[in-house]
Amino acid sequence: MSVFEPPGESNVRSSFGLGEGAGLIGTEESGDVFKTTDGGNSWRKVWDGSKAWEIQDVRNYLRAQDGHIYITTSEPALVARSTDEGESWDVLTRAKSSRTVGLVELDSGTMLVGLRPSENDRTSILRSTDAFATHDWIKVMEEGPRQNVTSFGYWGGSDIWAGIGYEHSGEVFKSSDEGKTWQQQADFPKARDLMDFFRHGDDIYVLASGIATLFKSSDGGTSWTAAHQFWSKGFLGQCVLITWKGQKFWIMPATDQTEKIYRHVVLITDDPAGEWAEWIELGRDTSGGASNVARLAETRLVVGTGNHAAQGRAYTLRISD
Repeated sequence: MSVFEPPGESNVRSSFGLGEGAGLIGTEESGDVFKTTDGGNSWRKVWDGSKAWEIQDVRNYLRAQDGHIYITTSEPALVARSTDEGESWDVLTRAKSSRTVGLVELDSGTMLVGLRPSENDRTSILRSTDAFATHDWIKVMEEGPRQNVTSFGYWGGSDIWAGIGYEHSGEVFKSSDEGKTWQQQADFPKARDLMDFFRHGDDIYVLASGIATLFKSSDGGTSWTAAHQFWSKGFLGQCVLITWKGQKFWIMPATDQTEKIYRHVVLITDDPAGEWAEWIELGRDTSGGASNVARLAETRLVVGTGNHAAQGRAYTLRISD
């Protein structure tokens, strides 16, 4: 394991694998983008978001069907695109909110971006069918507090799920018309935010932060049960599937916040409904969370940690027997 600390940055907010040992990380405070081309051995700053756009952070990455990379940001809330593997960026739109958060592309090419908070005083998204040359502003909730639309769950077709939270309880909403209208499916009162979705077989899972709980639905999101609570207080980041020597594993960066000194770890399992193991302890700190993970190469992963009060770190993990 090797560790990169972006100078002056308190959070490695996002990470994205480009393939063949290359990848990007996005930071919070000055909104920089760093790039590696050697499997995480070294990182160089390729974009200064604060200088270019006065943004606070780079929140999410997506490679779209057009082959280009898209990002969401905070303060201001932008959607931007890179056509040269992250070396330079162009702003496509500025949302009427403080943050653009969740980011997804559907099979049709329609893109959805989650907002927080929205100036229409409702929990909202942006929906675009032309790579943000134009977009529609859609309310996910007609009533209730303004919340983050933090994550999306999508596996093809017209159905899509949204994870909402931060200002109230964690909630799951579903759209069956490619994001035009939404209906609530679940409310987890003790969850602070819903950070990510993944699917295993016919089961859908959502990661609930604050209560460090993995919720599962076996009926398309109509009902949900707690599949696993890792700690009474903690943070769950993202969950990704990797294949190693023909066997599939789910890995998830997470933070145990039950004690004064937090533990940043990576959890692993071959069955999300079964037992999870602590694969590696990344480090310990007085605050923050392990929030994102990306695969850089067959044997390399990068995990980002940090928050407003802790030094951000990108941990490069080398997979071996």
